[in-house]
Amino acid sequence: RADRVHWLAILRAPWCGLTLHDLYALAGHDNLQTIWSLMQDSEVVGRLSTDGQARLLHLREVLLEAYANQGRMNVSRWIRGVWLMLNGPDCLWEQADVVDVQAFFACLDNLDRSNQFSPERMQSEITKLFAAPDSHGEHLQMMTIHKSKGLEFDTVILLGLGASTGGNNSDQPLVLWEEVKTPHSHELLAAPYIPKGARDKESVSPYDYLASREKARDANESARVLYVAATRVERKLHLVGIANQTAKGEISPTKNTYLDLLWPTVAPIFEADLQLESGHQEQEDITSFTPQLVRLVQPAVPSILKTNKATALYSKPNTKPSYQSNLEADIGTLAHRYMEIIAQHALSHWTVAHIETLKPAMQHWLRQQGHTEQLANDAAATVQRILIQTLNSADGQWVLKTRADAGVELGITRCHHDVVKSYVIDRTFIEDGIRWIIDYKSVSLESNLADSELKIIAEQYHTQLEDYATLFADQATPIQKAILFLSLGKLVIL
Repeated sequence: RADRVHWLAILRAPWCGLTLHDLYALAGHDNLQTIWSLMQDSEVVGRLSTDGQARLLHLREVLLEAYANQGRMNVSRWIRGVWLMLNGPDCLWEQADVVDVQAFFACLDNLDRSNQFSPERMQSEITKLFAAPDSHGEHLQMMTIHKSKGLEFDTVILLGLGASTGGNNSDQPLVLWEEVKTPHSHELLAAPYIPKGARDKESVSPYDYLASREKARDANESARVLYVAATRVERKLHLVGIANQTAKGEISPTKNTYLDLLWPTVAPIFEADLQLESGHQEQEDITSFTPQLVRLVQPAVPSILKTNKATALYSKPNTKPSYQSNLEADIGTLAHRYMEIIAQHALSHWTVAHIETLKPAMQHWLRQQGHTEQLANDAAATVQRILIQTLNSADGQWVLKTRADAGVELGITRCHHDVVKSYVIDRTFIEDGIRWIIDYKSVSLESNLADSELKIIAEQYHTQLEDYATLFADQATPIQKAILFLSLGKLVIL
C-alpha cells in the first residue's frame, strides 16, 4: 500500500479521473504517509475540489469494501469484483479493449487454478500477454494511389506529397524517341544525347525537344494520379507534405512533386503557418505539458450493483487493527491457502518433510505483507506447526481426504431482500448422505482443553455456519456443521 506511483495511477485512471490539481492537493503536501492513509483523512480530502471529493469518496468506498473481503475469495474473482464496482466496463472505448480485459482475467484465473498466484508471477505472466489484433482493422487501409483506383473511402489521407515522384531524375537516357503519326504513315523520331559541352546553346536540339515533351507527359501523369487519389474521398481529404524554407525565409516545394502541383492552392496555408510560428519564438517547456485527462463523466457503481449493494458479512468496529491482529489474520490466510491446496491433492503427497520445505515460500509471502524478518520466520513456523498437526490427526485426514464433488474454498453469492452477500465455505462434501459444512479456525488454543471447552469456543461461530447452511436449504439432504481447529487437529460438531 506504500507504492505512491501506482496509487496515483489508480486515482488518475478513467474510473476515478482526479485532475492534477486534486492529486497534488491530496498527496503533494505529505510525502511520509501512504496515499491510502491520506484518503482516510477528512481534512486532506477537504482540500480537493467538490468534483474531486466526490470521485475520491466513490473510489474509497469501493476499496474499503474490497479490503473487507480480501482473502475470502480467489484473487481473480476479488479483482474482477473491484473492477466492476468501479464501472470498469464503461472505461473500455474499443472492442479490442474488451478482448484485452478478458485475456487479463483469464491469466489470473489460470494462476488461481494452478495455485501459483503471487504478485511476481502475475507480473511475469502479464508481460507475456499481447494486445489482441483489432477486429475492425479493415476500417483503416494503407495502399498506393494506383491500387486505390475505382475505390471510395470516407476519409483519405495522402502522405509524402513533398517527396519526389521520379520526374526530377537527373539521369538522361542515351537516346530519346517518339512515334509520330501522319495522315499516311507512322514515323519514328529519334535523337541521341548530346553532352553539354557539345551543344549549341543558341538552338534547341531534337533531343531537347523530345525531353521537354517527356517532361510534360510526366507532369500530366502526376496531375492525373493526384486527381485519382483526391477523388477517392467521400467526406474528408487530408493532404500532408513538407515544403522547403530558404535562408531568406521563403518557402517553396520540391520541384516535380505532388506538393509542387498543389502549391498555387496551398501556398497561403503554409505561409500563414510560418507567420504563426515566427510569432511564438519561445520553445515550449516540457513542464508546461498537461496530459489529456480521460475519465468517466460521473463515476458511480453500476446500477445493477448499486441496487443490490454487497454488505459486509460481519460488522467490524471502525478502529484500526493492531499489528498483532494483522499478523494473526495473515497466519490464518496462509493456513487456509495451504489447506485448500492439500484438499485438492492426494494426502500421501503431504508429508512432514514436504511441509518443512515450504517454509521459505511462507516466509517470503509474510514479508510481502509487511512483516519483519523475525516475525515472518515465527509466523511461518506457526503455519507449519498448524498444518503438521492437522495432517497427523484423524479428524484432519478425514476432512481432507479426496471425495467426489467436494468443495474447497467454495465461493457462493446470494441475493436476499435486495441485499447481496458473498460467502466462502472452507470445506463441504457429502458423506453417507449427509452434507458436511466445515469451517477452519487457526486460532491458537491450549492442547489440554476439554471437549466441553472446545464446544463452547466452537459455539461462537454458530451463526456463521447457520448462514452457510441456508445456502443448501433447497437440497433434500441433512446438514452437519462443524469447526476444525487446525492448531489441535480436532473437529467439533455444532
